[in-house]
Amino acid sequence: MNDPIFKRRKTMLYQMNYWYFLVFSVIVVLISLSVLSAVIIQLYKETQQEAHYVEKKLIHISKSKTPDWHEAIEDQLYTKHPDFYIHVETPAHQSIYSTGSESITDNNRYLIHLSLFSSISFKKKFIPIYHHRFYSNGYHFDLFVRMIRIYQFIKLVAKILSICGVIGILIGLLAIYQLSRHLSLPLRNVTRRIKQVTASQDLKKSIIVPNQPQEVHDMALAFNRMMEQLDQLIDREKRFVADASHELRTPLAAIRGHVELIKRHGKGHPEVIEQSIQFMDQESRRMQRLMDQLLMITHLEKKAAEVQTIDLSVIVQTVVSDYFQTTDRPIETSIAKHVSALSNEDYIHQILISLLDNARKYTPASGSIQVAVTTDDAFAYIRVTNDGPVIPDAEKEAIFTRFYRLDKARNSGKGGSGLGLSIVKTMVDMINGKIWVEDAPTGGNVFIVQMKRAIE
Repeated sequence: MNDPIFKRRKTMLYQMNYWYFLVFSVIVVLISLSVLSAVIIQLYKETQQEAHYVEKKLIHISKSKTPDWHEAIEDQLYTKHPDFYIHVETPAHQSIYSTGSESITDNNRYLIHLSLFSSISFKKKFIPIYHHRFYSNGYHFDLFVRMIRIYQFIKLVAKILSICGVIGILIGLLAIYQLSRHLSLPLRNVTRRIKQVTASQDLKKSIIVPNQPQEVHDMALAFNRMMEQLDQLIDREKRFVADASHELRTPLAAIRGHVELIKRHGKGHPEVIEQSIQFMDQESRRMQRLMDQLLMITHLEKKAAEVQTIDLSVIVQTVVSDYFQTTDRPIETSIAKHVSALSNEDYIHQILISLLDNARKYTPASGSIQVAVTTDDAFAYIRVTNDGPVIPDAEKEAIFTRFYRLDKARNSGKGGSGLGLSIVKTMVDMINGKIWVEDAPTGGNVFIVQMKRAIE
């Protein structure tokens, strides 16, 4: 909905003020009711005590043989308890009323009765009247207390609580409004800056990170990191497209050149046709390998690896034995027995084949390849060592990026596309492992694959 009022209601500022008003109002009402209830209960108990005192006096008078009720009620009780009204029914069924009791004892004037005997009743103006009935020596007594002073006191307390509650809510609303504005200001500033950055489409821009509140600080940092990673991802993709275009352009240009050569000289020089066809076959195969590797990268990025417990020792031994039949380089092994790892058998197979291919490519004919499987308390390791030229420290991480070659001239004489180690790195990441390269103690390089050890 584009309704501005509806949008305003969804803001944090509105929500904080709304919920504060609601919660604080409920709290004020509950506190007021609790205070009023406590006051009413206390006043009711005091009225009860007075009524019991009067009851004792009336019972004492009823014990006389010829009690003078008018004198006892009017002179003794009324002067001390002017709000008390008494109705006495003698054993001879004679009714005696204190002054004003006739109107008080008219049940038609009461609205509510809370109990059968000692109760609180209300007249039409909601003035509470305490009623207590008791019997003694054949007399029936109805004692009424008109609680006008108590009623007025309760009204005063309720009025004071209401005024204080309203003032407290208003002051609280003003305070929470200022506080929420202060707290939401960094968030609104960050939001405005994010809109500016997204509108400019400049991923290199960042937003100012406020020191507080901590949540906004963390959100701004996360946004800047996300923008930085997105910018790096786009740069990598641009480099990938440029490198892939370069890799494809070179064999295509060469193939196109040989096609032109055949057209111009093929009829007069048949040997040119054979040489050109052989060259085009090699270049087309290299293009096919490149396309297969690109498709493999895309497949790996979309598919999650299933990690499970595998016997790394058996898998590596099997792969090395099979690979040994296809290479002219000697392979030395040092494989610890019964090394279990949390990994994926197919991925380990492909990773090891790729590392062996890379080692064979750079190992001279007089050199050898070493494969080792080791373990420690937490991890299992595969080490593939070659006797090739040492990789400079500055490029030990870069060799795992796409289309990267140590040969800056992109000479493909070794037959590589610059994607093999990148694919290996992707597969290692998917099995929650790590891969890096170190200098071999005797010269050459050691490629180390680390993965979590399976605890049996």
